[in-house]
Amino acid sequence: MSTARVSPSTDCDCCAGIDAVTPARISNPPGLSQIAYRIGRHGDFVESMRARLSSADRPALAALTTREASDFTLAITDALATSLDVLSFYTERFANEHYLRTATERLSVREMARLIGYELAPGVAAGTHLAFTLQTIPGAPAEPITIPVGTRVQSVPGQDEQAQSFETVAPTPARAEWNALPVQTRVRWQPKSGDTELWLDGLATGLQPGDAILIVGSERMSDPGSERWDVRVLASVTPDNTRGRTRVRWDHPLGSAFPAMSPSSLGVQVHALRQRTALFGHNAPDPNLMGNDDSNVATLINKTGSSWQWHNFALDTSALDLDTDNAKITAGSWFALVSNEPGLGSAALPGYTELYRASKVIHRSRNAFAIAGKVTRVTPDTTENLTASRFPLRRTLVLAQSEQLDTVDTPVFHPVYGEAITLGQRVADLQPGQPIALSGPRQRIAIAPRAAGLSLSVDGGGSVALTEGDELFMRAPAVRLFGSTPVALSAESFAALLGKASVMLRLALEDRDGRTGTLTAKGSELRLADSRKDDAPVSEIAFIGTANDPIILDRDYTHLKLKAPLQQVYARDALRINANVAPATHGETVEAILGSGDGSTANQRFALGQAPLTFVSANTTSGRASSLELRVNDVLWTEVPTLHAAAPDARVYETTQDDEGRSTVLFGDGTEGARLPSGSTNLRVRYRKGLGAAGNLAAGKLTTLLSRPLGVTGAVNPSPATGGEDAETLARARDNAPLTVLTLDRAVSIDDYANFARAFAGIDKAHALWIPAGPARGVFLSIAGIDGALVPESDDTYKNLRDALVTYGDPLVPLRLLNFRDARFRCRLSIKRDKAYELDAVLAAVEAALREAFSFARRAFGQTVSIDEVAAVAQGVPGVIAVHVTRLYRVGQSPTVVVPRLFAALPVASLTGVPLAAELLTLAADPIELEVLP
Repeated sequence: MSTARVSPSTDCDCCAGIDAVTPARISNPPGLSQIAYRIGRHGDFVESMRARLSSADRPALAALTTREASDFTLAITDALATSLDVLSFYTERFANEHYLRTATERLSVREMARLIGYELAPGVAAGTHLAFTLQTIPGAPAEPITIPVGTRVQSVPGQDEQAQSFETVAPTPARAEWNALPVQTRVRWQPKSGDTELWLDGLATGLQPGDAILIVGSERMSDPGSERWDVRVLASVTPDNTRGRTRVRWDHPLGSAFPAMSPSSLGVQVHALRQRTALFGHNAPDPNLMGNDDSNVATLINKTGSSWQWHNFALDTSALDLDTDNAKITAGSWFALVSNEPGLGSAALPGYTELYRASKVIHRSRNAFAIAGKVTRVTPDTTENLTASRFPLRRTLVLAQSEQLDTVDTPVFHPVYGEAITLGQRVADLQPGQPIALSGPRQRIAIAPRAAGLSLSVDGGGSVALTEGDELFMRAPAVRLFGSTPVALSAESFAALLGKASVMLRLALEDRDGRTGTLTAKGSELRLADSRKDDAPVSEIAFIGTANDPIILDRDYTHLKLKAPLQQVYARDALRINANVAPATHGETVEAILGSGDGSTANQRFALGQAPLTFVSANTTSGRASSLELRVNDVLWTEVPTLHAAAPDARVYETTQDDEGRSTVLFGDGTEGARLPSGSTNLRVRYRKGLGAAGNLAAGKLTTLLSRPLGVTGAVNPSPATGGEDAETLARARDNAPLTVLTLDRAVSIDDYANFARAFAGIDKAHALWIPAGPARGVFLSIAGIDGALVPESDDTYKNLRDALVTYGDPLVPLRLLNFRDARFRCRLSIKRDKAYELDAVLAAVEAALREAFSFARRAFGQTVSIDEVAAVAQGVPGVIAVHVTRLYRVGQSPTVVVPRLFAALPVASLTGVPLAAELLTLAADPIELEVLP
C-alpha cells in the first residue's frame, strides 16, 4: 500500500466517490415477471467502498490518498466488489425462485405448488375412436365378436414424426354386417295425394311428354264404382342412364280435394295409355249440309225444328265403338273417356274423366252417319257416369291401349345432416349411446342453368363469381331467409325448396379451390349434384341417442336418433356407416413385477420401469386419471393424492413424477398408510405408457393393427385424436396452481366455473357468464382447447368437463359449454431499419415477434388489438428504427382501411336468445405485409 503524499494542487481523485450508493433502494411494483433484489452491482460496490475510504468515520484510512486502480488496496476493493456482484446476482436469482410468478426453475414452481397441494400436471393422453373392419366370407354366416380392451393400433408416421400407439379402452361388440351400412337411398313407392312424379324401371319406356298414364290399384279392380285411381298427362320424361331408371312427372297432383278422392293404396299398378283416339262418328258430316226433305238421306236424319241430326247419333253405353281398329286393345285392358269441356278438370285433361275396363272387345267394320270404317267395339265393365250427354261423340277423347309399366322405389336425393339418420336396411342389436363412424363425400350443389349474378362471399374477405354449372360442396345445413331472419332447414325441406324462385336460401359452401364462404340465392338458382369418384371423403364419429326411443326398427329400415347433429353434410348415395367403433386412447400397456415388499422397512419406494405413465381424461377435479393398477399379493391397492393422515392399515400408495416424467411409487410407514407386506416379487403393476400432444393425430392416421382379434382385418380413426397435452409448462403452472386454492375443488361462483375449467386437463382458456333468465339461463361457458384447438362435443375432454362441473358445481344450475370463436386480424407495416442490420433478418424477426405477441397463448378472450400495440411490438425488434402501421383490419373486413382498435366480443347476457361464445383475436396465418421505408 502506498502512503506517499502529493501536493494538494495535484488531481489525485482522492475525493472521488464520496457518496455510498449501496445498498441500493429496491422497488418492485406488483405484476412483474421478475423482481429486482440486488442491492448493487460491481460499479456500485466499488463506488461505495471508495467513498468510505474518504469517510471521516474511518480516520485510519486518511493516509491512503491514492485512487489508482493499480494500487493493491484498490485492487482488493475491486475483487471484493466482484464477489459482491456475484453474490447479489445469485441472491436475486434465489429470491425470484421463491415467488410463483417469477420462478424460472421447474423444481421451484413444483415445490411452491406443493405447498398448496398442487402437483404439476403430468400431461394427458389423446383420445379418439377406432372403426374396425371385420372379415366377411361369402356364403358363410357372420359370427358376432367382441373387440377386447387393449387392442392396439399404431399410426403411420410422416416425415420427422414418430409412430404413436393407441389402445381400445372398452370391450366393443362387432359384426361383419356393420362394416359399411348404407343409409336409406329409396323409399317404397306408394302414391299419395299431392304426388307429381314417380320412377319407372328401365330406360325403354316409350313414353314422351304429352303421353297419359294410369295409376290404379286393387280397389278399382274389385269395385267398378271405386274412384281410387288417377289419369295424368306427362309433363316430362327424364331417363337416369346411370341407374337404369326413368323419372316421369306431371303437373296436376294426384288425388282430388273436391270431390274428395285419394289415390289407390293397394296393389297399385301403373299403365301407359298408348293410344289417343275418338269415338266412332266424331268425324261424321253435318246432315244439315246434305240436302232437303226430298233427298235420299232424309230417312237417316232426325229433324228437330230447323236442325237435322243423324239417327242414334249418341253414345251406346253397352258397346263403345272406338274410331280405330287396334288389335292391342284387348279384354281386361283399361281405357278412359275425357269429356273435353273447357273450364273443368285440369289443363292437360279438361272436362270430366272416367275410367273403364274392357270386359269384351270386338274388332269389326261399321257403316253409319254417312261414314264407314273399321272400329274397335269395347264393352265397359260398368256404365257408371257413362251417358250420352256427358260424353258426346264429337267431343270425347279416348285414352286406350293400356300397357303396364314396372315401377321402382322412389330414390331419396336430399343430403344427410342433422340429428336423424335412416339406415338402408333393418339392422338388429344396435344399442343406445353406441358410437358410429360416418364416412363419405360432401353434398355437391350446382348453379342452375340461366342463373346469373351469384357470388360466393369468401370467409377471409372478397368474393368469387359463380356461373351456370359451377359446383360447390355444402359445409353446413341449409338456411332459409325470411327477410333477414334465418331459419334452419331439414335436409328434406331443403331439397323440396330447390327449384322455387320465391324462396331465398343461404348456404355455407366450399369451392374446388378450398375457399369457404356463404352463398345467398333463390331456390330456382340451385340444384343438387351427384358426387364424383374423386371427391375427397370426410368422416366423423356420432353417437346414437339414449332417450325417447332412439332406435326404431320397421320392416325395411332402421331409424336412428343421434345425441347431437352431424358436423358434416354428406352426399346420400356414397355415405357409409361403420358401427364397429371402439373408444381408444394414446399409450400402450405395460405389465411388470415392480419388486418385493419388506414389512420391516417404512416408506418403501419403487420406480416404474417405463415412462411416461399414461394419464387419461376423466371427470375428476383435475380432469385426468392415472392408468396405474398396482396389486400386492394379487390384492388391488389404491392411489391417493398424499399419504398424510391415511389410516395405518390403509392399502394405499402415493405417486410422484420427476421432470423427466419418471414415476415413483411411495408406500406408507404403518402410521400413515400400511407398510408393504414381505414377499418375493409380490408387487405387480399394470399401466400404460405414452401421452402428450404427439398423440393429437389427424383423422385416418391410425391404420396399422398391432394386435389382431379374430376376424378383424383393419382399423382407422374416422375423427382426429384430440385432448393430448404435454406435461404442464411453467407458464401454465403459474396460472393454474393458484386456481386450486380459488376453487378448492368445487364451483360455486361464476368465477369458480371459469377457474375450474381453466385448470381442467385439455382446456387452455375459459370464460364464464351467468345469465339469470331467458333461453340460455344458467352458466354460459366459453372454452378453448390446448393451443386453441376446438373441443368437440364427442370428445372425452368435453364430456368429462361437463360431468365434473355438474358433480363439483350445482347440479341444478343449467350449464352450456361452447367452443370459442376464433377471430383473426391482418396488418401491414412500413419498417425503417438500421442499415447495419441485414434486411431479411430484420423482417423475419419482426414477423416472428408479431406472431409471438399475438398468438393464442399470449391473448385472452375479449382482448383488443390496437395500432399502438402492433407498432410497439415491431419497434422492439433490434434493427428497427421506425414503424408505421398502414393497415389493421379483421379478416372479412375491407383490407383498405386502418381501424385504430379491433375489438373481440365477449358473451352478453340476453333474455331473448342464446349469446355467442367469447372471441379470441389473434394474428391471421397469412403472410404479414411488410414494406421497407427508404
